[in-house]
Amino acid sequence: MELVGRQLYLAYRAMRDRLDEALGAAGASVPQWIVLKSVGDEPELSQRELAGRVLVTGSTLTHHLDRLERGGLIVRTRDADDRRVIRISLTERGKHRRTELEAVVAAHDQRIAALLSERDARALRRLLAQVEQGLNEG
Repeated sequence: MELVGRQLYLAYRAMRDRLDEALGAAGASVPQWIVLKSVGDEPELSQRELAGRVLVTGSTLTHHLDRLERGGLIVRTRDADDRRVIRISLTERGKHRRTELEAVVAAHDQRIAALLSERDARALRRLLAQVEQGLNEG
């Protein structure tokens, strides 16, 4: 019998690979989408807070932010109260790009959901939430 953790990991990898392909066809990447989504959901995040949200090291995030800033999708500004803190904001172009990528992600999610009945999809959501909560608690 297959180990549950391995099966979960393999499903994650397949899902992530297909999402990466879909975003790649749109000229983006999973990290780019995650950064744009995170900053759009929580405007004016600090660079440190953002690194925590996207679960990457500071240097990896800096690489992504440099690319997004060059593309005119984000701006970085120093915090007025603490000059050591850098705040990240979406530009209008970044907001538009985020909306475009959200459509790609939504279509990908529909493709995954179509593999399951509505009942199975609800059960999977519940079970995944249970696993996540259990792992985060202990």
